[in-house]
Amino acid sequence: MPPETKKTIVVIEDEQIMLNLLTARLEQLGYDVKIATNGMDGLDVIRESHPDLVLLDMMLPKLSGFGVLEKLSDEKILPGLSVIIISNSGQPVEIEHAVKLGVRDYLIKVNFDLNELLEKIKLVLGSGNVPAPISLENTVNVLIVEDDPFLIELLEKKFTKSHVHVFRAMDPETARLIIERERVDAVLLDIMLPGIDGITLLKEWKSSPKLKSIPVVITSNLGQTEEVKRGLAAGAVDYLVKSNSTPGEIVSRVMKLLNLKS
Repeated sequence: MPPETKKTIVVIEDEQIMLNLLTARLEQLGYDVKIATNGMDGLDVIRESHPDLVLLDMMLPKLSGFGVLEKLSDEKILPGLSVIIISNSGQPVEIEHAVKLGVRDYLIKVNFDLNELLEKIKLVLGSGNVPAPISLENTVNVLIVEDDPFLIELLEKKFTKSHVHVFRAMDPETARLIIERERVDAVLLDIMLPGIDGITLLKEWKSSPKLKSIPVVITSNLGQTEEVKRGLAAGAVDYLVKSNSTPGEIVSRVMKLLNLKS
């Protein structure tokens, strides 16, 4: 039998944090993800990629979500194409209009739950190439909070070889979303981040009854004794200076912390 083709999902979303979160999670589950940050580009991506599913925001630049739906309807792409809306607005009249245009489901962002969305996607697409959400139950999950994409790539490859699931966050807001909505077993945390610094983020997590037990390892270019003491005092279980540690050594340290073989 030929290998099963990946399901393609188009995500049309202009909030970068939400876009990053959805893209990372869907790719980790084995989907081919295409993205657009405005309605006009979203239409082009849909026409070019012929996706199996579209996740659509309603408040978009250039062309609103309803504008996208109406054009898809005019072109007879709807209702054949599966669309799930994720919107800040949930007025009954809007939901009714969207359903009439052929939308499969409508989720409100203020009540957004990533696991609920993934279950809805599985229902819409069928089991297909999508595994059960093993990362929630059977896999060790590490969150890497780091604004250097090259380092993230190196760390993720090494973790993956050791069968550890990686969540990426290049800014504090994405890190907050992931750690609140996913099961995270350990965190690798940089100090120098856009917005707030890693120490502030660490203190925030350690003040939360839900998150305080998650072990956090700081990885930083700041190696002065005062900085190390500050990080450990804030609740980190370890402090690694990037210039003194290879990616392999960083991963090994985390694997040892979790009592796993690297």
